[in-house]
Amino acid sequence: MRTPVSMPQSTIDYARRVIELGEGSTGPVETSSILPPQMYVTDEFWEFEKQAIFSKQWLCIGHVSEIPNPGDHLPITVIDEPLIMARDESGEIRVMSALCQHRGHPMFAGLANRPDDAPCINGSRLTCPYHNWVYRLDGTLVAAPSMNDTTPLEELRNTIQLPQLRVELFHGMIFVNFDADAAPLAPTLAKLDAEIASYGVEDLVTMPVSVRTGLSWNWKMHHENALEPYHTDYVHRGVHESAPARLAQFEEFDAGDGQVMHTTYLVSEAADLGTDKSERAISDLPGLTPEQRKRILFASVPPMLFGIFQPTFVSLSILLPSGPGCMDLRRLNLYAKSALESEGFDDYYEEQLKRKQIAIDQDQVTLEAMHRAYSSRYVPRGTLAALEKTIPQMNSWLMERYQSALDEIDEGSATPRAAARTSGVLQ
Repeated sequence: MRTPVSMPQSTIDYARRVIELGEGSTGPVETSSILPPQMYVTDEFWEFEKQAIFSKQWLCIGHVSEIPNPGDHLPITVIDEPLIMARDESGEIRVMSALCQHRGHPMFAGLANRPDDAPCINGSRLTCPYHNWVYRLDGTLVAAPSMNDTTPLEELRNTIQLPQLRVELFHGMIFVNFDADAAPLAPTLAKLDAEIASYGVEDLVTMPVSVRTGLSWNWKMHHENALEPYHTDYVHRGVHESAPARLAQFEEFDAGDGQVMHTTYLVSEAADLGTDKSERAISDLPGLTPEQRKRILFASVPPMLFGIFQPTFVSLSILLPSGPGCMDLRRLNLYAKSALESEGFDDYYEEQLKRKQIAIDQDQVTLEAMHRAYSSRYVPRGTLAALEKTIPQMNSWLMERYQSALDEIDEGSATPRAAARTSGVLQ
């Protein structure tokens, strides 16, 4: 049986009221509204969301090419949890707590000044800088100095291990789940699986990871903006013309789907969103269908992954929220090994980064302004355009899981559900 969501009753009551205000946000785009602003800006709802979403759902934290060799490991913090993403000596990918199981000191505290985009560390042992306890990359204890007077080392080895998270690989993308009883990820991503099977994502190689910190907008708002093509002709005028909004097509969303996605066709089979050249400067990814060579796939796997699957490369954005209006973002650009070795790739990549930075800066201005505005008493509930079909789809993903969390709470409660309805604006 899954562990019920655990949080103060006041948080549950607040979340229930806000979720009830969200009714009407999940239907057809012609009649759907956006979610209540409280879901984006309040600490109270964020506390609910951390338990209801981030403690229960599959979270993408990286790609296998970031830790390509046995012994490679990488520290990463997810919802205030210090973790280690590692490839152990047998080649198995593991994700585990980075807290030493002696007194809870973070294993990587001594690397506080290490750049977030630094490459992985290689070594067969993890050593706590506080009391020098040592662990293997499978989480087992190796050494614990000066402990024999209280607990012999062999006894410690039999009882202590770094806590392991559930790991599932999906086309080379590394997903973890804090819930040991969560249902498998892959069945929920059947539609995305069919779309990207020919991209060979698991065999692509990442360029140096780009890390942006302290972004001041809500993680849901980021997905919404990245998914809907309506804004691209306006906000991204001058950098998005090769994939105009008028060429966007949408997928159906069904209950239980783990992805929200749509495609936008390119203006020609030679066009490339990454540059302003009339022809692609590098070859397409091997294995793509003729149809995939003519379009771009935009896909969210909430809550932490947004992917752009282009004919020439794949871009993965990993969202790391730390509050209702604050998050970091890791961006991985993945290429075929043959492209990295091709003549002129470095010049192409430099141009692609500069062009992408323009779009990133444009989105940042938009998202910062909108997040600030969501604290206004006048924020609307939205009248959506056809090109925003992905917004009620994203809302459906969220509302399904919010309600599931409330149902778990109700099932685990010994008292009848408290009435928690309200009308008007919540303060």
